[in-house]
Amino acid sequence: MFNRMVSLGSFLVVFFSAVLFGMAAWWTLVSKISEGDGYMLLAGCVLAAIVFSYRAQDPAWLDPISIVKR
Repeated sequence: MFNRMVSLGSFLVVFFSAVLFGMAAWWTLVSKISEGDGYMLLAGCVLAAIVFSYRAQDPAWLDPISIVKR
């Protein structure tokens, strides 16, 4: 049951990261935020989505360092 919660939580992080990516791209296009801030926000969203997508696939990896150890 706990692994399912980790998997669901990781999936939600990936989903909201994709939504924030779209919002950051739009905010950068309409100049609501600067280009540098937009690039940092886009990079953070992509990094979070990549890391947590692996966590959603294999929720048995509960050690935070296990992502780096691989």
